[in-house]
Amino acid sequence: MTNLRRNGEPSLHNIRFHDFIKDDSRHLSFLMAFNDNQLHGDIKSNPSAQLSWQMPTTKEIYNLLGRFYIVASPKKITRFPPPKLGTELMNSEISAQEHWESVRRQVWSSLSSQTRATFTWPPSGEIPKHGDKAFKCLKLDSMLDRNISLDNPDKVNHEVAFDNFCLLVFRINEVIRFEYGIFPPKRMIYRLVNDEWIEEETNP
Repeated sequence: MTNLRRNGEPSLHNIRFHDFIKDDSRHLSFLMAFNDNQLHGDIKSNPSAQLSWQMPTTKEIYNLLGRFYIVASPKKITRFPPPKLGTELMNSEISAQEHWESVRRQVWSSLSSQTRATFTWPPSGEIPKHGDKAFKCLKLDSMLDRNISLDNPDKVNHEVAFDNFCLLVFRINEVIRFEYGIFPPKRMIYRLVNDEWIEEETNP
């Protein structure tokens, strides 16, 4: 993933794809920690970004252009709104914030206990202040909607991790697909115009 920072320099991040958003394949989801200061800062400064997705088996490269949205815990203060609701939800009584918080909770519950534990760790790329102790939480069960004592250590870790967990949503506006396993190579561009995909072939 790359975008332009405020100072004009390009950013570069390796982010792991999680899934497509149910019922709307224009949105991709990734996992992000609220305390990932570098990634968080780059997205906040410029949410417009480009993703490069290489598939060596089929010999294809997809360059995805679009915009990032950060779906954070309601306890976190952020001035960035979640994605707008799709047409199928526009007439519902639920707000965009409520809908995306529901999605965030569903994704959290679906994660492995080891993946949940990583959200108790120090910020990515930073040297931990307390050495290996910072990584002592290696497994964390989902405790949403469970009646557990507030002073339970696992409950405390869960609250910290769950509040640190963000759903990073990428809305695709344009796709460039390059097939290099054939000759001559083929390059296709797909643009989203009024919720319809417009397709055209270009010189590779």
